[in-house]
Amino acid sequence: MYEVYSDPHAIRDFALKADLIIGAVLIPGGRTPILIRREIPSHMKPGSVIVDVGIDQGGCVETSRAATHQNPTYVVDGVVHYCVTNMPGAVGRTSTQALCHAPQSYVIRLANEGADRLVRDDPGFAASLNLRDGKITNAAVAEAHGIARA
Repeated sequence: MYEVYSDPHAIRDFALKADLIIGAVLIPGGRTPILIRREIPSHMKPGSVIVDVGIDQGGCVETSRAATHQNPTYVVDGVVHYCVTNMPGAVGRTSTQALCHAPQSYVIRLANEGADRLVRDDPGFAASLNLRDGKITNAAVAEAHGIARA
């Protein structure tokens, strides 16, 4: 196993060798950056697959477009694309349980300690705060909605 810096040349080189690419990029509150440009799929192996998990925020592959659970795939230049928005919706019960479980410890801490203390004492909590006293506090969320940050 080895590490590779995520730059356009490395992404292109690995994409051209890949049978499967899973794009899982997230910019909280903002648009997903395009990492795989339009021309790359045309040089990939026919029958290769791209799964763009970031499609809910625009997708990280330029050839990605939102698909549905009813029509989940389409082909561009011989490459199968799976770009279903709300992918967790395919396993509703499991994803709901995971989504409820993940923030549970934060909700308990918020109830026990209060927002003021958590924002002051926990940099992770402070950084995850999007809205406070009716004002947007997260720069990426404010920018995505064209609203000034508080």
